[in-house]
Amino acid sequence: MSRFPIRQVAVLGAGVMGAQIAAHLTNCQVPVLLFDLPAQEGEKNAIVHKALANLQKIKPAPLGVAADAALIQAANYDEDLDKLRGCDLIIEAIAERLDWKESLYQKIAPFVAEHAILATNTSGLSINTLASVLPTQLQPRFCGIHFFNPPRYMSLVEIIPTNHTSAT
Repeated sequence: MSRFPIRQVAVLGAGVMGAQIAAHLTNCQVPVLLFDLPAQEGEKNAIVHKALANLQKIKPAPLGVAADAALIQAANYDEDLDKLRGCDLIIEAIAERLDWKESLYQKIAPFVAEHAILATNTSGLSINTLASVLPTQLQPRFCGIHFFNPPRYMSLVEIIPTNHTSAT
């Protein structure tokens, strides 16, 4: 069995699940880029900063050590897509809308590194339908990584291959 080192992760979507997935990864000391839409007013990463502030208020706590939130870097889809090139794993965790996910995949595809795994946290949409909208070169590196809520306290994660997912 080969090992795939995860040195940096991007989580796309700073909603409840996306922010908690980011927090859970930092509990393992993995640096995370947490993406969301740019704010229409004020600081561009305000949506992500608000999500990070909310992590401190959630009970039970998603962070094992509150200071580990420093391992999460705020990012937005207008200014920071190039940072995806440095990620080994990209987890999409936006709303369960096929049209939104398809649009996001088209936007990020040129920035996904050749070695990176692209995953979705969807629980309600067809994984094969999602894979079909990706460029052919990304399809073997696409799968579902379904975290259960709350990720830190649910000791399981579901890995879901598509019809195109490579076993290696």
